[in-house]
Amino acid sequence: MKASELLGRAAEVAGVGSSEVEFLRREVLKLLEDRGIKAPGPTELLDACEHVALLWGVIDDRWSTFAKVLLLLRIYSEAGREFRGLSRVEEELTYQAVRLLYARYLLRDNEGRVREVPEDVFRRTACFVATAESRYGSNPEFFSNAFLRLMSELRFIPNSPTLMNAGTRRHQLAACFVVPVEDDTGAILDALRVTAMIMKTGAGAGFDFSRLRPKGDVIAGTGGRSSGPVSFMRLFDVLTDVIKEGGKRRGAMMAVLHDWHPDVLDFIMSKCGPHRLFENFNLSVGIHDSLMNAVDFKNEWQLYNPRTCSEVRDPLSTDLERTERVCSPWATVDANEVFDRIVKCAWRSGDPGAVFIDRLNEHNPTPHLGRIHAVNPCGETPLLDWEACNLGSINLVKYVESGRVRWEDLARDVRLAIRFLDDVIDMSWYPDPRIEEAVLKTRKVGLGVMGLADMLTELEIPYDSHDALYLADRVMEFIAYHARAESNELARERSPYPEFPRSIHAKGRFNWEPQVPAREIYDLSAVSAEAKKIADERPELDWGALRREMREGTRNATVTTIAPTGSISIIANVTSSIEPFFALVYVREVTIGRFLEVNKYLRQVLKQEGILSMGKLLDVAKAGGAAKLTWLPEKWRRLLKTAHDIDPEWHVKMQAVFQRWIDNAVSKTVNLRHDASVQAVAEVFKLAWRLGCKGITVFRDRSKPEQVVNVGDEINEVLRSVPEPSRSKDKTYHRWFRIGREELAAAPEDYSGGCPSCDV
Repeated sequence: MKASELLGRAAEVAGVGSSEVEFLRREVLKLLEDRGIKAPGPTELLDACEHVALLWGVIDDRWSTFAKVLLLLRIYSEAGREFRGLSRVEEELTYQAVRLLYARYLLRDNEGRVREVPEDVFRRTACFVATAESRYGSNPEFFSNAFLRLMSELRFIPNSPTLMNAGTRRHQLAACFVVPVEDDTGAILDALRVTAMIMKTGAGAGFDFSRLRPKGDVIAGTGGRSSGPVSFMRLFDVLTDVIKEGGKRRGAMMAVLHDWHPDVLDFIMSKCGPHRLFENFNLSVGIHDSLMNAVDFKNEWQLYNPRTCSEVRDPLSTDLERTERVCSPWATVDANEVFDRIVKCAWRSGDPGAVFIDRLNEHNPTPHLGRIHAVNPCGETPLLDWEACNLGSINLVKYVESGRVRWEDLARDVRLAIRFLDDVIDMSWYPDPRIEEAVLKTRKVGLGVMGLADMLTELEIPYDSHDALYLADRVMEFIAYHARAESNELARERSPYPEFPRSIHAKGRFNWEPQVPAREIYDLSAVSAEAKKIADERPELDWGALRREMREGTRNATVTTIAPTGSISIIANVTSSIEPFFALVYVREVTIGRFLEVNKYLRQVLKQEGILSMGKLLDVAKAGGAAKLTWLPEKWRRLLKTAHDIDPEWHVKMQAVFQRWIDNAVSKTVNLRHDASVQAVAEVFKLAWRLGCKGITVFRDRSKPEQVVNVGDEINEVLRSVPEPSRSKDKTYHRWFRIGREELAAAPEDYSGGCPSCDV
């Protein structure tokens, strides 16, 4: 179709008149002329039409629809398909969701042209994953249709590699892996090879570098001296830089170094100074309970060489008290020096986070296979060597209706999602036979959630409240129950996971036991009658019967995880994971230009009040949140708090309340205001440890110098411009645009809030 035909068809679907389209065309031609383009080609013209329509769509819904339909028409045309009106899933998708699907998920031919339309992504994934059902005597067609409905209605979406790679030649469907790094040159090169294969498929990897001997230690074979783990990490960092150039998305990595390692202080500082050593690693210190206790009592802390102290390398148990008796320390430092350096660097740069190693292993479902000493790139999945995590998330807001939760529908979809994830294990291609062997031994899956802030807003419950914590507790318990119930059912249908007989499940213990009591996280007496009423409508849960069933066999060593849901939450048009709202009004940067993205609930309120205007939206953007907007009704100032409006302790408590029922771990970012103190970060780390979190990550706003960018004097000038192609070698995080004297939050197309370096 010609450009004029595409514009006419988009206008017809969106309800835009021909005179308005002509006005759009004149505005676009003027805009392009201002950019020095006097004779635009079809692509330039249509890109600019989408851009201008998005600018107008902030106030007039028809133009948002116009931009989305125009993009869809272009996709259909490129794929050689006939557009017959918006399908059900296309009705639900936003422009930004379609743009992201086009950029990352639609399959392309050798010429780079798409050969799919958005709905095909879900259909291809559903059909391919459901093929596993034939192995167990079930009907693949039936489950293909069920999986398709589940995904296309945006009630559940799997992790990105599943959507990207299902049905392709390299159908690697897992999000992330843990690759062991041994103290041997050959083993390190082998780990690099496997990592390259993982990165090519858009997945990520976690590593524990603690087995490598410290810097300056002797190398017996050559008589030389070791350069230490931080030096070897550079090999992985450069590898990822090279591999990601041709991929669909950045392959994230997590580096862990345990607190007893002699190079731990160098590791902590590696991203802390003006010259960061690593561009592609998230960093976490593996912290043991004994370090936290030593900090409290201001004790010394022993560092050990893993080459000479086999105790710290013990695959089944690392008892640091026993280590003190049988090993000579390499060095002794002040425990507070280690902790303070972690805290100061986290305050300065967001790295490192903490992984609480003893907590991970307290909940290890298969301790006979070894200790867990590493996590995936975003920290939500503790894994044994060579294991992989395949994840998916339930969209919580889809189960809210008229101020109530549709519990039965939620239970049904949780069970179907667990079945989907178990099928993914069988249908995935694995980059190394050791990975396949490890995955099939334990069959770990991770079902999480997204859209928590949307759900709470629909229920008129503020995020930073005891009501929110209480309801989150009840919702996650319900999900955990039905996830494990489905895993038990699958075990009866398909057999338990192979390592089940020696697992904690065979002994009748759930992964999340023992729990931190709810009373340590929230005050039940402060919970409102309305919140209790919502929870009281929940069907009863018989944990005793479920435990007895589990002892007979369960299909998956883990069933629940809270992942960050970067791109998939944009597709679903909800908040990321269990995070609060990122910002209410901010600048979104996509390939065609910049436009204002407005929180859907704020937009509804402003429309209802009759005050929706560009001026009001800019007031909100400049204020940085709703808390300071005295003209907004008090109820909405409370409900629409953003991540920086919420005090850090509420962030930690929300993470902790979900962790009570999660088999794996919770990826959550504690967003701190720019003026937060180092002491505030220290308190966050300590509170997370006390409340049973398995790890913690903080990000202080504008702690990175690249976050503040001068872009112009007028907002209209900024919005009408197109971002210059840039390749940020650091992780994705939001920025602040300095426009004249004002600063407005801005985000790239794949940032959905929360974790500044996560995208799963």
